[in-house]
Amino acid sequence: MNLYNTEEAAKILGVNVSTIKRWSSAGKLKCIRTAGGHRKFEMTHLTEFIQNGQKPNTRINSIPMDRAEDSRISEWILKSDFKNLVNYIQKQAIHCNRNKILDVFKGMVLAKIPLYDIYDHLITPTLHQIGSTWEKGQISVIEEHFASQTLKDTITRLQGMINFPEKKLGVVMAMNLENELHDIVLKMVDHILEFRGYKVLYSGQLTPLINLEHIFDDYAPKRLYISSTYVENLTNAQSEFDSICQTAERFNLKIFVGGSGFDYIDYNKEPVINRLHSFKDIYSI
Repeated sequence: MNLYNTEEAAKILGVNVSTIKRWSSAGKLKCIRTAGGHRKFEMTHLTEFIQNGQKPNTRINSIPMDRAEDSRISEWILKSDFKNLVNYIQKQAIHCNRNKILDVFKGMVLAKIPLYDIYDHLITPTLHQIGSTWEKGQISVIEEHFASQTLKDTITRLQGMINFPEKKLGVVMAMNLENELHDIVLKMVDHILEFRGYKVLYSGQLTPLINLEHIFDDYAPKRLYISSTYVENLTNAQSEFDSICQTAERFNLKIFVGGSGFDYIDYNKEPVINRLHSFKDIYSI
């Protein structure tokens, strides 16, 4: 049985220690008393507390993990043990266990781990580890696709479970370059921007440049986020990016770029405000 002290319980529920003690003394939050009179909490005590509506405005109401795994995974989440979480998520992704991955995401949000930390320190390293495992021949290309698509599907499900600000900061657009085959990174960008309060025009993978000027004119985004994770033909990619910048400049759009593709693409153009190196950057800038 994995037990948490008052300070750890306060971290999970997003309140101070005195509030935990008050709820416990009032019988609202169950606990176990040690021989020395100290309060200890099981994860089931915390989830039951939330499920019963004792804490208002809670975003995630449960983390329905398998009982055999509950204590171990809960401890990793509480301690932000991303190393073990990455290994666990990779294994579940390869076997298409979407619900198990979603349980971890729910638990991390419950523990008030910022969304950008989940993407920077859990999902991104997991994607890299999956790619490395495939390159070493330890999994097949089909299993690599299983894992990537499972993560993308789970991120999409998570997006539907989090409360976003009703009042929007404005309209932004998130796009890949035309020959980008994967959009999982862009989906996480979309999620962070929506969490910040933007209405996001999300174009996904293989975005053609046809009618881009029409889109800027009709939808009037104020910012354009461009992701590039792989460049097959640098000449074509540079030409495409230059064309986007020229069009964006006519509409006074601010451009933000990110991804390893911009190690090669020259992004020192007038409309480009910044290169983003992390999901925390997206949240902060």
